[in-house]
Amino acid sequence: MYHYLLAMSDNELDEFHINEDRSRAELFNAMKADFDNFGPLSKQRALAALEYIWSSGQIEKLWGWVVPQALDLDEIEDKRGYLCALYEKLSGHEPSHRDFGPDVELVKSAGPHGVDVRE
Repeated sequence: MYHYLLAMSDNELDEFHINEDRSRAELFNAMKADFDNFGPLSKQRALAALEYIWSSGQIEKLWGWVVPQALDLDEIEDKRGYLCALYEKLSGHEPSHRDFGPDVELVKSAGPHGVDVRE
């Protein structure tokens, strides 16, 4: 969903500030457009991954799964708020705080079935 950022030139990236409302709104709108093209299972898995990271209490540890690390972006000041706002933009509602338990694992793969979130 980060094609918007990956397609930017270096100059455009220099002008993009992820903590500013305008930049973040443009990014989230582009991400929502990509997300709307996902199949139902891929949508469900992407939202489950975001919800897991948001609920886990391990946002700093799992942050590399949320934004592309290959890009030189400003540090997101409120990571929990960013995740909540992104989830809300994609789903139309706030994430639920759930206890996923110790048996849930994020798996970094996207195959024919979308993002794999194993239980």
